[in-house]
Amino acid sequence: MFKQHITKQLAARKEAGLLRRRLVGDTVENNLIVIDGKRYINFSSNDYLAIAQSSNGSSVALNEQNELANSGAMASPLVIGRSNIHQQLEQQLLSWVHAPSHYDCLLFSSGFAANSSVINTLFNDKNGNATLFQDRLNHASLLEGGRQSQGLGHCRQYRFKHNDVAHLSQLLNAKSKTSSPTLVATEGVFSMDGDAPDLQSISQISKKHDAWVMVDDAHGIGTLGQGGSGSLAAQNVSLADIDILVITFGKAIGSQGAAVIADSHTIDYLVNFSREYIYSTHLAPIQAQMTMQNISKIQNESWRQEKLQENISLFRQLMLGSKFELMPSHSPIQPVLIGDEVDSLRIADQLKKAGIWANAMRYPTVAKGQARLRVTLTAGHSKQQITLLAKALNEVKHSKSQSSNIIDVATLLRN
Repeated sequence: MFKQHITKQLAARKEAGLLRRRLVGDTVENNLIVIDGKRYINFSSNDYLAIAQSSNGSSVALNEQNELANSGAMASPLVIGRSNIHQQLEQQLLSWVHAPSHYDCLLFSSGFAANSSVINTLFNDKNGNATLFQDRLNHASLLEGGRQSQGLGHCRQYRFKHNDVAHLSQLLNAKSKTSSPTLVATEGVFSMDGDAPDLQSISQISKKHDAWVMVDDAHGIGTLGQGGSGSLAAQNVSLADIDILVITFGKAIGSQGAAVIADSHTIDYLVNFSREYIYSTHLAPIQAQMTMQNISKIQNESWRQEKLQENISLFRQLMLGSKFELMPSHSPIQPVLIGDEVDSLRIADQLKKAGIWANAMRYPTVAKGQARLRVTLTAGHSKQQITLLAKALNEVKHSKSQSSNIIDVATLLRN
């Protein structure tokens, strides 16, 4: 029965143009990636500041004694897994985001684990009045945490219209008739649209209704704010204006893992009740040390942020008057809206034939009829590479019956 069910579901996904497959991609240099033996310009990387690729194979994580950090934590953080390196990273993160002295930090193995853990732990007992409000376009990790908590009867989850503060206010007003634990969750920069919420307004409205605010800044940390300190700094919002900040290391920071930052009382609560934290082997010390090194690079090498912003402006300028609709994003995430799922795959394939790798994002990652190429720009892209991308996008054909006369970017790069 399972085999029949699996076969049917995979066939349906394939027919709808939604089938996913695993790839093996090896980064070589300067945003070039090799997949199935062919070289492409990579426009699908989250390495926004070009730190991960510059570190790959050229450096190792060293501790203060110039010795290799351990490759594994060897235990959960509450046994023996939390080392001096982890504590140093926690303090560095608190300083980076200008956390008040009474704030603390908790490390997780991934952003998904951090987000789902926070929500599941805050809503960890049956309370029919507990309420979770989420932006409709929040990351799957946030929505999944809410879905699980709601399914267990621990809270009620509502999704407000994307970046619609008025709609959030309406929902909070309806809820205010009852006194109950309430959390509003949003992202600092949205992973599929590349836009940002009005954090000041969300904070003000939430506090008016005695609701906590949680911000997942996976795509803002490193790229925004003074010294890359993130979305809060970029919008003149302090940690005192929100309650929980989540930072992930796998994007601009160029390593792996995540952190939750909140007041010490909340962190103590997570330490005692977060099952993901208590029962998982801790983040590898070598990853913690690499994260510390990369954060120092971000803080001391301002050219990375500057070059990234130059590349974003260049791409948007080159796409003016294009047949494709760019979404209102000033982040490294520059979605090129296609609409149809099958058409998005066809256009992505045309770009691949020209030596450009830009992934098609389809349902359920984005809403039906909202398929797009998720173009991501980095500080490592050259002006020539971005110019070639814009030219290639304007050469692709929408129609199935039309043959592509797209330029061969790989040939141009060799000339």
